[in-house]
Amino acid sequence: AMASGSRRPSLRALLGTTILATGRMVASVVATDQAFVLRNGSVYTMSPSQPYASALCVAGGRIQAVGGDEAVMRSSCAAKVAASAGAASRVVDLAGATVIPGLTDSHAHIMYESARRLRADLLESALPADAVRRASEWARSNPELVKAAGGWVQGFGWDHTNWPGGAFPTRKDLDTMFPDVPVLLEQLSGHACWINSKALEVVAADIPATGDPEGGHIERDTSGKPTGILSDGAMYLVLRHIRPYTVAHVDKALTTVLHECASLGLTGVHDFDALDPDLKLYQQRIARGDFTLRVYAAIRGGAGGGSPDDPFIKTEDGLLTKRTVKFFSDGAMGSWSAAMLKPYNDKPGVSGTLVYTPDTFRSNVTAWAAKGYQIATHAIGDAANRQVLDVYEQLLKERQSNTSDLRWRVEHAQILSAEDLPRFAALGVIPSMQPSHVAADLAYAEARLGEERVSRSYAWRTLLGTGVTALPFGSDFPTAGSIPPLLGIHAAVTRETAEGVPSGGWFPEQRVTREQAIKGYTVDAAFASFREKELGKLQLGFLADLVIFDRDLMTVDAPLLLNATVLGTIVGGHVVYAANASTSAAAAGLAGLVPPRARNFHHPREGPMTQAFKKAVGPVASWWRTYMEDAREDGRAKVEEGVEEEFV
Repeated sequence: AMASGSRRPSLRALLGTTILATGRMVASVVATDQAFVLRNGSVYTMSPSQPYASALCVAGGRIQAVGGDEAVMRSSCAAKVAASAGAASRVVDLAGATVIPGLTDSHAHIMYESARRLRADLLESALPADAVRRASEWARSNPELVKAAGGWVQGFGWDHTNWPGGAFPTRKDLDTMFPDVPVLLEQLSGHACWINSKALEVVAADIPATGDPEGGHIERDTSGKPTGILSDGAMYLVLRHIRPYTVAHVDKALTTVLHECASLGLTGVHDFDALDPDLKLYQQRIARGDFTLRVYAAIRGGAGGGSPDDPFIKTEDGLLTKRTVKFFSDGAMGSWSAAMLKPYNDKPGVSGTLVYTPDTFRSNVTAWAAKGYQIATHAIGDAANRQVLDVYEQLLKERQSNTSDLRWRVEHAQILSAEDLPRFAALGVIPSMQPSHVAADLAYAEARLGEERVSRSYAWRTLLGTGVTALPFGSDFPTAGSIPPLLGIHAAVTRETAEGVPSGGWFPEQRVTREQAIKGYTVDAAFASFREKELGKLQLGFLADLVIFDRDLMTVDAPLLLNATVLGTIVGGHVVYAANASTSAAAAGLAGLVPPRARNFHHPREGPMTQAFKKAVGPVASWWRTYMEDAREDGRAKVEEGVEEEFV
């Protein structure tokens, strides 16, 4: 039952565009010799040997003591704190606040989220006409961004599955408001876009008269003319015509995203589809002490992607790692492009799109695995998941490797056949899943899949029951998800939307416990990124990445999880977010750890585990920039050159 006077927060409240009014964001914080004690709290360590404590001490960016208040205050770490300048302010009374390991989103797109901030926000569009109106208002208010994109109006976030009838919109819906300017509006999933007739005119030479491009689909009317909806690979045909934004535009947007991540409790993100310019921007910000997130980057493989010969990246401070490659095996369920073994219930004759033949996929995986890359593959539909597991199984048998050393992943693993559910545990393959997808899809999933197939979708508890030991959780922001990790934790333990629908949960037998949900964002996320020996737990010697909440996430009534407030976020022993000091005694204490004048943000150097990793294996990237790179590679780009600092 909900506490008297309390209520569920609106989704918009959780997705506020700025957090700066409610707390202090710290871009560059104190040097690594800072030491402090957090005491009188509820500390969930996620360590089986010592699951609960009330205090911990941090020095050199790592946890040097954890346990009861008295024991921690007697530690050599606490003695160092007592001997330091301003010692009194370095012992923070949490006043009962809850501490957990820093939360990591195991599947998101940082630069794609940043790019979203530079386009019309269509997330709350209730009808096609509403989306068109919002795009028009945005274009009038942001002429400089339209100009920067070469005259294109762009938007993101419409979702036809929430509209009456659930049908795709058409170019004619856009033409009434935009007869003379090219428009491209991306669907929430990132797997479809909606363009107007002017845009079709601009790209006419690239649109095939009949049929579809490889790995994509063009919606057509009864006369064969494009309706204005292009999915997956077909999006390339249009997106490569749009001029990329400048580094200055993107860097400013990234600052906002980093701040929001910190204020919502994220200390790490597995960043999928990261491009070279993204990684360079991250490294530039790290060098100037202006990066507050641990990023585990996955570059894109296959056509238009990187090369298996691309070097790994592991920055000395551990803030940025690149050693994973991502493939796409299919599209998304919302656009009917997820590859299914049988046709969709609500679109007979349509079974989605497999991006690769088995042989081509196998060849790609083989080439990247031979260079030591961790393999991760997007798979939504049951046919796509089967193809991925089949190829993984063949190659794993040939390699005769310990699969836990390889840690190959399936991203989403959303719709699975009964035969394939136990194969993850048997093969040692990691299903990387997004609990908030349940809340996003439950309104239409059963009509699309049918009761039998939908019962095997988002099957977290079933997968755990088959022996899966690592089930990393994420959001897929901004596509079909958003930044707040509490949305995912709430969805995982309730199988409900943020508004509590349906009461009791959608296929509630697939709910997980609080511990399992938080483990997915901590311990399992660390394992999936080869950092389980220094991240994911509040344990002696581990990196001091942690989050302080105003309430106990393990015991609070489930609906009230979404009301929990982050009082502080710490990365590598540095306070990267502190709530307004008036919020609570704990927030006031944490604010005292923030220096009056920001200095360079230097993280602790790598420990023995990361050194061993480096020896052994030798800055949400956006689609339009991927397409630009592809187009320029093959000489087919139609974008005006010579723009200052193009971010490509």
